[in-house]
Amino acid sequence: MANSSYKSLAQKNGVVNRMVAADELPRFTAACKLTEDVKVEAHFRLDDQGRICVAAEISSRIDVDCHLCNESVVWPLNMAFKAVVAFDEQQANEWTERSSASSSEVEHIIVAAGQHLDVAELIEDELILGLPRQVCFDEKCANMPELRFVDKDGKATEDLPSDRQLPFQGLRELVANNGLEKDRGDQEID
Repeated sequence: MANSSYKSLAQKNGVVNRMVAADELPRFTAACKLTEDVKVEAHFRLDDQGRICVAAEISSRIDVDCHLCNESVVWPLNMAFKAVVAFDEQQANEWTERSSASSSEVEHIIVAAGQHLDVAELIEDELILGLPRQVCFDEKCANMPELRFVDKDGKATEDLPSDRQLPFQGLRELVANNGLEKDRGDQEID
């Protein structure tokens, strides 16, 4: 199956089971870190128009940064997709126009770079699109940064912990001591 063409797989209603390593998915691994190889099960068939169709299930575990605390979180990635395989952009555009004109649902089309099966190429865009927007749902996360509101005097509305670093704490005093005033940005410099 390593050198099979998409067409021969579809004609035989072929099924491909494969583990895809991180080094085969360079764009995906630039976005996150794989903690294990990606398991792929792809079913191929021909549709009633003779086009190559694929239905794939993908699973793996990835390391992504938490959107709240920026700590690394292991996330289970399980997804499935169905698509029609085209071999150039022109063919994909024709199929898109045909499905739009017939007012049927626009199909998901994957443009393959070659006639022979490349599982990594087939799944990489789908993996990237399947990355979660947020991974941490624990509002009580110990690593989550504190959110504090400041009153109009510039003081925090609650007491700050003694070990809390405030890198800009003295900025207002520094600006005042150096004689910088508000709204001097419109003056001309001689």
